[in-house]
Amino acid sequence: MLEAAGTIGLPVKGNLTYADYLKIDDGQRYELIEGELVLTPAPGFWHQHAAANIEALLRDYVEKQKLGLVLDAPFDVVPAANVVLQPDVLYLSRERFHLLTGDCLKGVPDLAVEVLSPSSGRRDRLQKSRLYLRYGVKEYWVADPAAQTVEVFSAGEKGWFLAGVYGPEDVLASPLLPGLAAPVDGIFRLPEGLEL
Repeated sequence: MLEAAGTIGLPVKGNLTYADYLKIDDGQRYELIEGELVLTPAPGFWHQHAAANIEALLRDYVEKQKLGLVLDAPFDVVPAANVVLQPDVLYLSRERFHLLTGDCLKGVPDLAVEVLSPSSGRRDRLQKSRLYLRYGVKEYWVADPAAQTVEVFSAGEKGWFLAGVYGPEDVLASPLLPGLAAPVDGIFRLPEGLEL
C-alpha cells in the first residue's frame, strides 16, 4: 500500500498524517495505521449484516438510556496525527461529545466494535486492538461471523481483559453498558426467507 501512497503524491515509509490522508480522493477506503496507509476493501454480506445488527442493538440501548450516540463506518476516528481508524460500530458517551467535529472524532470512542472479515481479521485483532487500548478505548468487541461469536474485552492496567465470549446460545453482556442484554443469535441470524 505504500507504493500507492507514493503514486498519489504522498510521503511513503510510514510518514503519513491525517492531513495527508484527507488529500486522498481516489474512491477507495483507507485507514492510517501509525503513518502507514492501509486499504480497507468493501466488506461482504456477513460482515455488513452483523455490523448493522450490532449497531441497531447498541443504538436502541444507548438511546433509551440517553447515554450518548452510536455511529458506524465509515467514520474517521483520529486519536493521533498519524492514526486514522474506522471501527465498524462505535459508541461515544455524552462525556466525550466534545471530541466530535463535523469531520471526525478527534480521540477515541468509549466502545469500538470490529466485525472480522477475511481481509481484516489479523489487523483488527492485533494492530487495531493495540491502538484502541493505547489511546483509551474502554471496551472492544470482536464479532466473528464465521464462528458466530462476539468477544468482549475491557481495558485493564496491563492490557485487554477478556470479559466474555458469547455464542449463538448466549446473551451478550457489557461491563461498560450495565443492563445491556443482547441475544447473540440476533446478531448473526439471517432474515426469514433469506438463504445464502
